[in-house]
Amino acid sequence: MKEPIVDCRGVFHIYKTGNVEVVALQGLDLRMDEGEMIAVVGRSGSGKTTLLNVLAGMQVPSAGTARVAGYDLTTLTARHKDHYRRTAIGYLWQNIQLNLTPELSAIANVELPMLGTGVVPSVRRERSSRLLDALGILHRANQLPSHLSSGENQRLGLAIALANGPKLLLADEPTGQLDRTTARRVLDDLRTLQRELGTSVLLVTHERQVERQVDRVIAIRDGRTSTETRWRTQETSDELVIMDRAGRIQIPSAYVEKLGLKDRVRVRLEDNDVVISREEETRAE
Repeated sequence: MKEPIVDCRGVFHIYKTGNVEVVALQGLDLRMDEGEMIAVVGRSGSGKTTLLNVLAGMQVPSAGTARVAGYDLTTLTARHKDHYRRTAIGYLWQNIQLNLTPELSAIANVELPMLGTGVVPSVRRERSSRLLDALGILHRANQLPSHLSSGENQRLGLAIALANGPKLLLADEPTGQLDRTTARRVLDDLRTLQRELGTSVLLVTHERQVERQVDRVIAIRDGRTSTETRWRTQETSDELVIMDRAGRIQIPSAYVEKLGLKDRVRVRLEDNDVVISREEETRAE
């Protein structure tokens, strides 16, 4: 069986803000196969950003295991982290300006991540031109980012994130600052490049149109993966509840509210189905 590109098992991450400890991830499990494109969704504070930071090697899990492209993220030294970030992953920031160097032309921006990697200048230029061409902005190669539109800068940021041929692209709200039409075009470009390059893509999003462009949608709730959705068409989907290795599941909040579930529930086996229902109050005789 082929090793997954992402394999997180029971990942916890605890950080301090002032004197308060925050449990951002609470036993999160996530498996992602090579070549997949998945979207991670969830409310603010659910753990999405922390998950991205862990996968990017910027935060070390407090407990559990996390592996990306064969790297054990719990044991990376500073030197190995630098190599990991240069060769294994690309990162597209929500604030695209963090991807860009404003003093450099578009093509020089794409070449920049390749400096110090042993890629000769002619190959750097050829690879950069190919990426800009694939994203439809080769004609803007010699322009500064300040002279590009927001959509062109988003494509430029994507080219920069892909410059070193990463195995995994992490994207934080890649269309969050774009209008609907431009966002759709950028998504189409990303999907086309992802298929051509074979790059795995994990993106965080709140946009419904993004969810329909990916292979799977993983919802995070309270620091754990909760549900998985696969869209069959633009209008129909299959949603599954994710069960972790301890046999725990998170019942969708809409079901909890509708059935009035709280504190304790009854679980019983009927034929081959598990049935969950409210605990009936014990009445005095």
